[in-house]
Amino acid sequence: MVARARAMGELHQDRKPTARRPRVLLLCSPCMGHLIPFAELARRLVSDHGLAATLLFASATSPPSDQYLAVASSIPATGVDLVTLPAPPPSPSPAASALPPSSASARARAELAVDANLPRARELARALAPQLAAVVVDMVVGARARDVAAEVGVPLYVFFTSPWMTLSLLLHLPELDAGEHRDDDAGEPIRLPGCVPIHAHELPSSMRADRSSDTYAGFLAMAKGIREVDGILINTSGEIELAVGDVVDGLELPAIHPVGPLVWTRPVGEDMNHDECMRWLDQQPRGSVVYVSFGSGGTLTWEQTAELALGLELSQCRFIWAVKRPHQSSSNGAFFGTQEGEDISLDFLPEGFVERTRGFGLVMQSWAPQTAILGHPSVGCFVTHCGWNSILESVVNGVPMVAWPLYAEQHMNAAMVEVQIGVAIRAKVDTDQFISREEVASAIQRVMTGEEAEKMRKRASELRDKSVHALSKDGCSTHTLAKIANTWKCTTRKLEDDV
Repeated sequence: MVARARAMGELHQDRKPTARRPRVLLLCSPCMGHLIPFAELARRLVSDHGLAATLLFASATSPPSDQYLAVASSIPATGVDLVTLPAPPPSPSPAASALPPSSASARARAELAVDANLPRARELARALAPQLAAVVVDMVVGARARDVAAEVGVPLYVFFTSPWMTLSLLLHLPELDAGEHRDDDAGEPIRLPGCVPIHAHELPSSMRADRSSDTYAGFLAMAKGIREVDGILINTSGEIELAVGDVVDGLELPAIHPVGPLVWTRPVGEDMNHDECMRWLDQQPRGSVVYVSFGSGGTLTWEQTAELALGLELSQCRFIWAVKRPHQSSSNGAFFGTQEGEDISLDFLPEGFVERTRGFGLVMQSWAPQTAILGHPSVGCFVTHCGWNSILESVVNGVPMVAWPLYAEQHMNAAMVEVQIGVAIRAKVDTDQFISREEVASAIQRVMTGEEAEKMRKRASELRDKSVHALSKDGCSTHTLAKIANTWKCTTRKLEDDV
């Protein structure tokens, strides 16, 4: 799979741009959770709205991770040109390079990769003019690309790949920073228009950092930068988040356009796990399987991984577990993916666990065909870290969730899907932020059986139907993206007339 992915990545990079359709330049930071919706946005702009697309992905590692290469190989070739930007040079500080991953350090590393490649993005923008219609960047890039778009006279948009509640928090952050909100649970929760209250422990770690720190300053700068673009596309819909676009009166903000839920719908590379997994699921009763995955980056400690395994066994439910090697010091130890040759043995699982659960459990190492699994009728529950892509994939397939957030905005997402959307329950943590095997089993049973489970299944089914319609030919998200695409086409015609 990896060899084919590398070949495909090189093919995309070397291929000449497609004919003279108006073109959008998309610049994505090296976050796997951003690349997937960016690739889907590019595909839809090309296939549904008559544009061409060049997608730039700034890698954080050299060579790129196996997961990145697999996604790259699956991006459709027609109309979408993928350009892999090189990883930035290693940190001059050996001590900094040795630091374990964290949400703040991952963002800083992503920003470094973007900054190192902005000159290349500028070169490509110049080469594509006057066909260029717009520049679209993710939240990490933000206003960093303002000069790139301004130089060729096209609008700059952010594609926000997290939910509206997170975007609303960022848009309000300058005012919150100037006020007296407290960064601990002794203070009042943050109340944003139409959103569930946000308690201090649910905030992204960068926002909970000391306000005099570089970490907090970088987060605040990112929030201010998002205000300075011409428009914001967001990967959600009014059916999923009713309050999308609601802000406090008086804030001067860019127009906000919900275009989601954009999720990955195709096999990733030559996934050798796909056939085995589907055959196993075909043999299971409808709605009987629990799918467990903490996304491309989430990791648990050795103790928590073992406790999860014993909880799955205790639940007596069938399960598929996309397991990753534990990381003792970070909840996002695989944030930038894994490299070929890394240890994927299962020596960290409790002794005898695989043998005892063989037949009703399927353990898959690191990578699993998630969209295919969630779309299978045998799956009735998703134990998830609450990354937004995973939530959307669960929503569009009508699968209720056990919310087990790990880092970034995932605690906010967990509160939202439980309290506001009503398609999940949050696993309860003890005072040491540990989830016991008994709680694992209890949370799964609550989603799988009983009156509470039936309500969640009904709500998830309703939300699935609404989400599918939003992206249909006559859906609200499709119409929104069509209007933006038409605006960009007009920009291109004006530029050509001026030449």
